[in-house]
Amino acid sequence: MFELEVKDVFKITGRGYVIAGEITENGAILRKGDILVNKEDREQKIAVNSIEMLNYGSASRKLNHIGFLTDISDEAAKAIVGKRLCKE
Repeated sequence: MFELEVKDVFKITGRGYVIAGEITENGAILRKGDILVNKEDREQKIAVNSIEMLNYGSASRKLNHIGFLTDISDEAAKAIVGKRLCKE
């Protein structure tokens, strides 16, 4: 199962929020259009609009930091840092 620990959230004006984090469980593939759920609040669902890889310098490093663009409220963005999201 895919799981992501949220490390940071920031807003891109006119596009939405970028949720950045570290992949903690990568047994599944994350794709544009997937839905992630908050492990603490299963009612909170977050759609993946686009994906970016972060910190991908050396070929020998494990690529486990990503960011994805989504449409969430300001309150939800502030509250999600430190939470774990998993693939529905």
